[in-house]
Amino acid sequence: MFVRFTRVLLIVGLLVSISLAKKAPDFTFKSLDGKEVSLSDYKGKVVLVNFWATWCGPCIGEMPDLNKLYQAYKDKGFQILGLAVSSRPNDIPKKVKQTGVTYPILLNAEPAVAKFGGFGAIPQTFIIDQNGTIVHSVTGSRGYEDFEKMIKPLLTAAK
Repeated sequence: MFVRFTRVLLIVGLLVSISLAKKAPDFTFKSLDGKEVSLSDYKGKVVLVNFWATWCGPCIGEMPDLNKLYQAYKDKGFQILGLAVSSRPNDIPKKVKQTGVTYPILLNAEPAVAKFGGFGAIPQTFIIDQNGTIVHSVTGSRGYEDFEKMIKPLLTAAK
């Protein structure tokens, strides 16, 4: 029984890995500071795409750690894009100021949810390698160390 269960887990893990190893869809949205920002602008970098909303406590809770990660690695080939979804436009600048976020925040990003295959919860984070391939998909809030473990090998591999 244990062997059969282990095989099933291995097969499921393989299928999840295969589904993640796909090219990230490009998108373009206006940022909080009024600039047009596309995922393709960051080709050749490791990019963390974080879907969040102003009413989502776990989303807001992880933003300071994401900003800390951004500050630590932004000069080493790393970028974060925060995609605000299902949020009232007036609330977004307040939450960004409250959390101290300095990475680009993209507005009205709901169309990107479908481009990334849809998902049932936020925060939802995708980590994309230098070749534009989705290598990690994370549902729910995570901390600095968790994300660092995911991006560091990608940044090291690029050297």
